[in-house]
Amino acid sequence: MKSMAGEINKLIPLYGELNRIYNDWITNYAFSFDKQKFITDFYRQHNDTKTFEAAILELVLDKQKEQYTLILNSLKIEIEKNIRAYETKPLNDDIIKRVCFHYADRCNSAIKDQLEITTKLHEPLNDAYHRYDFIGFRAHTDEEEIQAEKEYERCKAEYDKEKKELDKLYELQKQDRKEAFQYTENLSGDVYRLSLLFMEVLKKYLPDDVEEKRPEESVEQNAQEEVQNTPEEQHEYFDMKPLSPIYETCVGEQFEAIAIADFYANINLHPCKNRLEIKAREKIRVCYLIFLMSEKLSKQYRDEWRDKILKLLDIDENYYRSKYKEPVSDFPSDSNQKFAKEMKCIFNLNK
Repeated sequence: MKSMAGEINKLIPLYGELNRIYNDWITNYAFSFDKQKFITDFYRQHNDTKTFEAAILELVLDKQKEQYTLILNSLKIEIEKNIRAYETKPLNDDIIKRVCFHYADRCNSAIKDQLEITTKLHEPLNDAYHRYDFIGFRAHTDEEEIQAEKEYERCKAEYDKEKKELDKLYELQKQDRKEAFQYTENLSGDVYRLSLLFMEVLKKYLPDDVEEKRPEESVEQNAQEEVQNTPEEQHEYFDMKPLSPIYETCVGEQFEAIAIADFYANINLHPCKNRLEIKAREKIRVCYLIFLMSEKLSKQYRDEWRDKILKLLDIDENYYRSKYKEPVSDFPSDSNQKFAKEMKCIFNLNK
């Protein structure tokens, strides 16, 4: 089975090539049909943000945090360059139509020359044909008939050869025009919007990322700005790997349906449009889950995270303290007992 995570690695050099194309346009006004084709094919092959996020998730679950962070940061840098390049000087419709029409008509000159050659050979072929065809209607020697036949065959072979070349050029022109008209649409704006969406997805998986340093700024100034601009809630309490089995087990059962990236954001207390919601009659089991998860944190963050996640999920602290151990009490309900076994399996695996 083809790895989706591998597609993220492939995107890095593809974005690199896009950026070279854009920079060549910005600095040299240079553009070509092959470049237009690359941009169009890139968008048509990679415009599914759900597939993009699924590939990132597979990468996150498959690699160590240092590895996937390095890959995602590399991709982020290339996408940011692409966004800046488009905003500096976007490709316009006129240049795209120009290169497409030029490609569609690239055989015109060769066809004109070949047509001239072929047309010139048509008259001698006709003359040779008529001489050979009418020789039987007048007195002639065998030698004259043989010569007339040879001349006709020579003219016909020469004409057929050049006519074949002309037909090849017409067929090539037909293919060129068909191809060119598939690439006349300006999709650079679509690539730009796609890049913005990709950046939003990447932010979910690079929560501790800070703004890229500008070369003209001092290291000391950057360090100060990074501290100031990194909000407290952007701390990562849990990475994606241990959260994945919790998501698979609890979303749909204890929590309302939510995307895994949004689940990750809520659990780590990051800003998120979609809030994590507890399903009816599941609050006790969620309290037990919070207890187990908090025990996985260092003492430095344990109480902080527990208090904030309780507030996020609208669970009263007194309720939590009185209920969180019910699933492992002496006489748990069947549903609590089942949940406790599931949690034991998950948290044993994540020790």
